[in-house]
Amino acid sequence: MNQSFYVINAEEKSIILNRLASYLNEPLEKVEELYPVWESIILGSLLKLVRNRIRFNALYNFILQKSAPISDIEAFLSEDKRKFDEDLILSYGEGMMGILIPDKKSAIAMLLSREMGAKSSAILKGLTLFFGLYGYRLKQEEYNALKDWKAYGEYFLALKQQFYVLCPAKIQLGVSEILLLSDILRVDTGALLTYSDEQEPLSEGGLLENLTLNTFVYMLIILVLGGGVIWYTAFRSSESEDVIAETEEIIPIDSLSKLNDSLTRAVLDSTKLRADSLTSLVWPKGTAFDVPKNSVLVSLHQYLSDSTQTEPIELVANEFVFNQQTDLLDKPVDYIFKRTAEGLNRYKEASLKILVNAEKDERASLKRGFVIKNRLVGEGLSPARIEVKSTDAKGVIFAIAKKPLLK
Repeated sequence: MNQSFYVINAEEKSIILNRLASYLNEPLEKVEELYPVWESIILGSLLKLVRNRIRFNALYNFILQKSAPISDIEAFLSEDKRKFDEDLILSYGEGMMGILIPDKKSAIAMLLSREMGAKSSAILKGLTLFFGLYGYRLKQEEYNALKDWKAYGEYFLALKQQFYVLCPAKIQLGVSEILLLSDILRVDTGALLTYSDEQEPLSEGGLLENLTLNTFVYMLIILVLGGGVIWYTAFRSSESEDVIAETEEIIPIDSLSKLNDSLTRAVLDSTKLRADSLTSLVWPKGTAFDVPKNSVLVSLHQYLSDSTQTEPIELVANEFVFNQQTDLLDKPVDYIFKRTAEGLNRYKEASLKILVNAEKDERASLKRGFVIKNRLVGEGLSPARIEVKSTDAKGVIFAIAKKPLLK
């Protein structure tokens, strides 16, 4: 499949690169050198999600829920000199980066600054803009790639060799190590044979004559291990399944149809809530919002905003109603995800542990917990700050802890 990965197409290239050179205060030649590197980093970060369903779900939620600054991006991409707000594009790009490379920005900036001779600030600003532009392209043109996790994997794995095309040979290894791409890229033998500078050519005798004894032994071991894995996967009993770590997705998130339905509904059905059942809250530097007086958000707001409360606290979250058969959310409670993520992002010292008891088994409890976590990550909360565990107490509990501040 001869697919190409790009953030800006050939028609847009001349306009955008000149605009970027002026915006970043870098020579045009330097921007021309950097832009395919930015594209390779975006592609690499997307490839990582092929093996991480939680992050895929977070990306899907972001693209579906987050309003893209479409008019500003279209103005940025256009030939005419329409006004655009670059801060809105940067903000959208930062949201994409928060899901795809949340802790890699500094390492990327250092590598590119050292190897390509550009300012770190310009590198990061350009990369952030490109993430914003690609989020728009994904939303407008490549949305089918997000149809489900399988479709996503098929789409982006077909683009894998483009990483080598876009990324200069001198930094391929460095970028791959920062993004942790070795497992995904190394299986592409075609790319390795094509792009490895140290690859020795095969002798004229052909492939079989070039197989060493060690190579044959390695191949035999791989075949035996592969057969063992297939047998284990096919015949192990359900009772012996391990409790799955976060990086091995035990959980499919809400089906896309359910998610689409829930996201298009109103956050709160005002016709079912009387004014006296609501209370108004506001996070620092935020805007006021109304929630039910018995919402977990009320207790969460009180705890986070009270600097004298330093001990961990457990808050019962009764608003989550799960389907007993599917363990997916039955009722839309989007406001909890949005406002919880907003609050925890205001109070960086706090961490969240989601404790769940589905009253069935540990697997069902963890599945429900990860449904909640996925939605919070989709709202921009770092997955590193969220832990999911099963518990003996019924329902869902938010266990909040504050890190002690340095004196």
